[in-house]
Amino acid sequence: MEKLVWQKVKLFLEELRCEDLDRESKVETDELQTVRQNLYEKSEAYQQSITDIQKEEQEKIKDYVEALKDYSFEECQQAYLQGMLDCMLALCDSGVLKPQKEIESMLRTLKQP
Repeated sequence: MEKLVWQKVKLFLEELRCEDLDRESKVETDELQTVRQNLYEKSEAYQQSITDIQKEEQEKIKDYVEALKDYSFEECQQAYLQGMLDCMLALCDSGVLKPQKEIESMLRTLKQP
């Protein structure tokens, strides 16, 4: 039951992170904007190049690109959750938050496969 609760917390935090893209507290670095523009430019060349190869090869490349996108998303999710946990642990260590055992339990639950 406890694992289910923390899975729900994890899903809530993921949803919170992804939902409100227009909020005032949204951080968007210059580096992200630069990389986004670079990706857009490369995407046009990619789309043109992919049409020039055989269907079978296209599928292999598209599958690989999808796997990269999935991995990138999950890597971002993990970094976000890690940051949230690090903040909570820092608040506990400084005495602002007291529920150290609950946070340690959540950390163990999130680490489990």
